[in-house]
Amino acid sequence: MPDFLCTAAPTPPPVMTSVKEAFTRGRWLLGLLILQSTSSMVLDKYEGLLKEHLFVTLFLTMLVGAGGNAGNQSAIKVIRGLATGALEPTFPCMIRSVKQQGVVAVLLGTGLSVGGFVRVWLSTHDMASATAITASLLMIVVVSILVGTILPYAMAKVKLDPAHAGTTIQVVMDVSGVAITCATCSFVLDQLAAALATG
Repeated sequence: MPDFLCTAAPTPPPVMTSVKEAFTRGRWLLGLLILQSTSSMVLDKYEGLLKEHLFVTLFLTMLVGAGGNAGNQSAIKVIRGLATGALEPTFPCMIRSVKQQGVVAVLLGTGLSVGGFVRVWLSTHDMASATAITASLLMIVVVSILVGTILPYAMAKVKLDPAHAGTTIQVVMDVSGVAITCATCSFVLDQLAAALATG
């Protein structure tokens, strides 16, 4: 049972034919496919960074994967709560969920960042590289958990099936994770490093 209980009557899932289900799911997956393709634009924008710091690309899948997994866990927790009636799609209930999952996000982000730092350090033996990836990982995990918590509520509010939040958070964090990683690594490895060198 979720730690952030809000009572609500469970709503049975709608019954639909196989064709209608395939159409509904396929339409959603097509939209996610298009959304996910936008990550290529982010990579293109930071082409110079990725060429100069090749290790960033080597850890990119680890970072976006961690974000997607963490966000999906939170999304599934809320989806289950909404489906069973333990949670209701209201703003007060969402705030309670966000507060509880916010604490989880900080704890998980910190723990995973320690592991990520060790992993990158063992591969690169470079403090700046390990710091850049660790900072990216922390931000990705925290953002992912918060978005994963809010997304099912938002979908329920606009009359969309909250079950779509599980797949959606994966794609959203694929794109967002790439953007967060590139922006953070650009700041730490280029801007901050240049400022420290001239200072």
